[in-house]
Amino acid sequence: MRVIVTGAGGFIGSFLCEQLCRDGHEVIRIFRRLPDAAERTKLGEAIEADVRSGSFPALVLPGDAVIHLAAANDIISKDGHAGLSLSILGTKNVLDFAVNNRIPRMIFFSTIQVLGSELAGEYSEDSAMQPENDYAANHAMAEIYTEMYARRGLLQAVSIRPTNVYGHFAYPTINRWSLVPACLCREAFLDRTITIRSSGRQRRNFISVQSVAKATSAILTNFPASYDTVNLGSPLYMTIEEAARCVKQVYDERYDEPVRLTLQGDEPRQENRFHLSLSRLEDQYGFKEHLGAEDFRSQISLLFQQLEHSR
Repeated sequence: MRVIVTGAGGFIGSFLCEQLCRDGHEVIRIFRRLPDAAERTKLGEAIEADVRSGSFPALVLPGDAVIHLAAANDIISKDGHAGLSLSILGTKNVLDFAVNNRIPRMIFFSTIQVLGSELAGEYSEDSAMQPENDYAANHAMAEIYTEMYARRGLLQAVSIRPTNVYGHFAYPTINRWSLVPACLCREAFLDRTITIRSSGRQRRNFISVQSVAKATSAILTNFPASYDTVNLGSPLYMTIEEAARCVKQVYDERYDEPVRLTLQGDEPRQENRFHLSLSRLEDQYGFKEHLGAEDFRSQISLLFQQLEHSR
């Protein structure tokens, strides 16, 4: 299958392109700016194009599927106009590009945050979207556009909703040190402290970036007839404090001087207990996550290695 990937140079996109190649697909990678020659030649053809450009829908590039990752992350979304432009206009441009090139399938990378910021209770793909910040609202609107194109019969589409994606970075040029646990590793390595500016009781679901790539490949080969949404998570639930203590434990085992962990707040006072249904991912698309706390620890070690090499 010839697969076109936008956002190919990002945290998830870089691992996804490698996984797709391993699974025998021909991958065409789209970058807003082309990386250096070494990265550019690793995984097949690389194209420079900006999904926000008015000329993007006219790009002539045949394929069997588009995987769209070039939406606004949590940092870009803090700039309201930039987030809207990339996530909504960019997604519409990619949809039009797919239609114009008669590409029958599209996967849009959304976020579990479209269901809410502090999840509590039971959630499935049928749960109502309740975005509570610009990042989530941008992705919710992009999901609506994607579903509309599929409902009109213009293509088949899936919106996938990853939970907290963790892992090391495929290339040194990737800067997603704002993510948990990467941000905790970076602070520990640079300052020998880990500071949580809350009670740390916020509970999250974590999935490895490698598992996200494998699950996406599984969805690609078991595509729905029209449109679907799929939760992408794992059995691994941790509070922010638990994640920080895991980082501290790995750091203390790795280095001579122990790191100091500080909790600076009382809120939230209770954990937000929730459960995310993964039955659709497992039953309809044939992917079941087996990685857990040990993989989380091993990825923390790899992040510390990357910090060592960056010195």
